[in-house]
Amino acid sequence: MRKAITVLVLVLASLLVAAPPVVARAKTAAAAERRVLRLVNAARAQSGCAPLRISPQISRAARHQARDLIRNDRYSHTGSDGSTPGGRIRRVGYRWHLAGENLFLGPRDAQEAVRGWLRSPEHRANILNCSYRHTGVAVQGPPSHRLWVQDFAAP
Repeated sequence: MRKAITVLVLVLASLLVAAPPVVARAKTAAAAERRVLRLVNAARAQSGCAPLRISPQISRAARHQARDLIRNDRYSHTGSDGSTPGGRIRRVGYRWHLAGENLFLGPRDAQEAVRGWLRSPEHRANILNCSYRHTGVAVQGPPSHRLWVQDFAAP
């Protein structure tokens, strides 16, 4: 019995030691997502667009797509289940009349991701579409191989 308790204590202790990196990664991802929003809104302001606001629903859709792409080693606006950006946004309960998505693979930081989007005509059009009102941002993967997803919508 004493041996079982010792093993249990060691297992629990190892879980506690493993938890901080997960928490740290979550905090780092959240900070990166906020940075994307600030940079995108700065670009929108220069073009005369209102700032985007984070929607928890759209953020869930972006996180779902980011996890799906990483898990399935894919890079596409179509989910592994055949879903589209608009379909994923609708599935989380956001009723939209306009929806879009930006993806970027590889950059370590938010500034590099947003800079890349602004260099691409299609991605730039999403960022500078003044009709969009809400957004959700997700970052998945290790710093050397990050996947950035930004979903956009207007009710």
